[in-house]
Parts: sequence; structure tokens; C-alpha cells
Amino acid sequence: MDLKQKIRDEIEAVGGRHDEAAIYSGAPGDPGLAGGPGSLSWEINGDFAAVSAAGMAAIIMEVLHPSVMAGVYQQSSYETEPLLRAQNTLGYVLRTTFGTTEAATSVIERVRKVHSHIHGIRPDGVEYRALDPELIAWVHTCIPWAIMEAFHRYRRPLTTAERDRYLAEQAPIGRMGGAEWVPESMAELEAYVERMRPLMGVNEQTRSFIGFLAGDSQGEFRASPRKQLENRLGLAASMTLMPKWARHLTGTYLPSTAQRLYLEPTARLQARVIRWAYPELPCRALAVERAAMSVPAVA
Repeated sequence: MDLKQKIRDEIEAVGGRHDEAAIYSGAPGDPGLAGGPGSLSWEINGDFAAVSAAGMAAIIMEVLHPSVMAGVYQQSSYETEPLLRAQNTLGYVLRTTFGTTEAATSVIERVRKVHSHIHGIRPDGVEYRALDPELIAWVHTCIPWAIMEAFHRYRRPLTTAERDRYLAEQAPIGRMGGAEWVPESMAELEAYVERMRPLMGVNEQTRSFIGFLAGDSQGEFRASPRKQLENRLGLAASMTLMPKWARHLTGTYLPSTAQRLYLEPTARLQARVIRWAYPELPCRALAVERAAMSVPAVA
């Protein structure tokens, strides 16, 4: 097996392949929910290297909201089925971006149905429910925010106008998911993050979750000390996409020297390797083919 195929197999073993014809093919000319082939969403979310680099940062930022963390900690299968959870999370991003309008709408509705059963009480006594529009808005925002930053850093610089356009393209997905409002421009994103910042926090659930991501857990998913160190450096590298206050809060902050000399060069190399081995996502190729098909004329 050549090196490129080996890397592709390793990527798909973790994230899945995402080439289901029922989701990404058919419906000739259908651009889906995010704008179609000429959109920033198809360019940015179609760069698997950027999506990979952003993944951990998006997840950690989501669970900085204690209500999101409580729902994940108390009612998620992340400790028993981490690969499935990773594939489902990636699948949501790809399906809502590249899936047909029908398929993308269906996955959003399924997630809403699952979330309708998730509610409880946080460790500090505050009640939460997963369908709270505020929580949905925060979770939605963290995903395009992190992916956009990774694309900007590791693929090509984005102008403010391009960032605004990307956020606006992604916004309908957040609203369909149950958010009453989500940021549609950089100005709105920056103001929104500052508004949400006082609500963020780290507790024992958060520390346990981040430890699990690093491989510091009991059972079959516990990693060796060396692998745990590698994982924590990977988390720190992904979190460099996020504000300094979030890195300090999560314990992923490293001095600027370490970031400049190790974290960013390593992340850039990883992005180049992924892009070399996996230049196009199968789902994007299927979606481009679908969108380019002409709609049959009505007799």
C-alpha cells in the first residue's frame, strides 16, 4: 500500500468516508442549503484539512458553555463510542453543506428530534435543555467560526467580505436547527462572542471531557503517556484558532514561542499532508456532479 492510500485509510477510519449517494447525489441542479458550487461554504467546508484542524477547537468551544457540557457529559455516548460521535459530528457539517436540500433538512430534523429528549440539571443546579435556542446558536456558531479560521490560516487568507459571506451562507443551517438568531458577519460574530464570554466556564465535567479528548481516561481509550502528550499538543494547536481567553480557560494555552516554533508549523505540515492525500472529499465531488446536472425538461 502506498503512503497516500495509507493516510486516506487512516482518515476514513476515524472520520468515515461520507460518500452516500442517497445524501449527496440525485436531485439534478440542487445546490443544497449552503449555496452550491460557487459558495464560500463549498470551498471552505470542502477543504478537509481545514475542517480537521478546526475540529477539536470547535468541540471545546461548544462545551465551554456549561449547559452544553452538561448535556454532552450526562447524555452523550462520547466515552463509549468516540469514533461514532466523531463521524456523526463531521457528517452533520458535510451533510448540511453538500447534501441535497432534502437530505440536509432531514439530518437537521433528526438532530432536533434527538435533542428534544436531552434536558437536565447542571452541577451548579441550573436547568438546561438541548433545544434552548441560545445553546443551539452557540453550538452552531462555534463550528463555522473554527473552520473559517483554520481555512484562513492553513489554506488562503480570507477577506472580511468573504468571511461575512461564509457566515451568512451558514446561518440558515443554524436557524433551521432551532436558533432564533446567529451571527451573519464578522462584526456580529465578534460582538456575539464577547456577549457570550461571561457565560463560559470550566468545571469538573469540562476537565474530564478535555482529558478524555487527550486520552487521559480509564478503560480501553486510555492512551500511553507519550500519546497523551501528542494529543494535548494537538488540542493546543487547534485551540490557537480561538481567542487567548479561551485557551487560558481550557488549559490549552502555550507561550507564543511554542506556538510559533512548534504548534503552527506542525499544524501547517499536517494540513499539507491531509490535502495531498485527500485533495477532495467524496461528498463534495458527488455534490458538484449533482449541482452541474441539468434539470429534465417538463414534457
